[in-house]
Amino acid sequence: MNYRHGFHAGNFADLAKHAAVLSFLKHLRGSVAPLTVIDTHAGAGYYDLSDPHFARSKEAEAGIKYLLSSDVPDSLKPLAGYVRAKNERAGFRNSIGLYPGSPVLTLDHLRVGDAYVGCELRPDDFRYLQEAIVPRGKAQNVDGYKFAVNAAQIDDPADMFWLIDPPFERSDDYTQIVDALKAGLTARPNLKALIWLPLKDLETFDRYLRDMEHELFAHEDSDGETHDPDLLIAELRLRPLWNPMKMNGCALVAVNAPVGFEADLRAIAADVVTVFGDNGGLAKVWTLNP
Repeated sequence: MNYRHGFHAGNFADLAKHAAVLSFLKHLRGSVAPLTVIDTHAGAGYYDLSDPHFARSKEAEAGIKYLLSSDVPDSLKPLAGYVRAKNERAGFRNSIGLYPGSPVLTLDHLRVGDAYVGCELRPDDFRYLQEAIVPRGKAQNVDGYKFAVNAAQIDDPADMFWLIDPPFERSDDYTQIVDALKAGLTARPNLKALIWLPLKDLETFDRYLRDMEHELFAHEDSDGETHDPDLLIAELRLRPLWNPMKMNGCALVAVNAPVGFEADLRAIAADVVTVFGDNGGLAKVWTLNP
């Protein structure tokens, strides 16, 4: 796998995803049950934005650095404040030199008694992940889809929340997401998940949603009972989907999201498109019904 998230760390898509993760965790913290978070494609944990190898993409310049150079919309203030504070503690007083990925961000917002497991297959990023999160969280050099499904099948009273953000280098990533969610929801109907997807062309995105609808609705759980998950879709188009070779936006799919998350997601989607979008940008949030 040649993908390195460091090239894209702190870009608009990271900001959308991580603002949504913070909201999801905020609303889940109201539950009495402990929470287990499984990150299927965790990455390195931290990203050095001063690394010239990664800085060439200039995605952080157009993302987190641009956001912090102007008035931050309300929906993005929790993330912006968190990133700024992490940089100040790391010694970056007047600049943004690092960006915390989902493993560190999640661990910093869990309660005592909650758990985090990050899965990463790249050997180099796995070593960085270990350094960033152990012993607060666990790092696994395994297939994240398989690990998450196996964990969902274990009888455990804890709530479970999956973060799914694959590199989409493999042609079957879309299928693997749907298959993993189907297996996870069969074992644990109250499973919660947040999936990030690139938005290049409408045909690929529509096909993925049709697969979700076909495979996840009217399925039977392990006891033979039928359950339909709640699916909330956010589509963030920075520009019209005319060029499928460019990432024209991103999408977020929330499975069984906690109460209060939808309003936050609508605000995040609208603000990301307003701040980073071109003319013709569009923010859309809706519920996928069978």
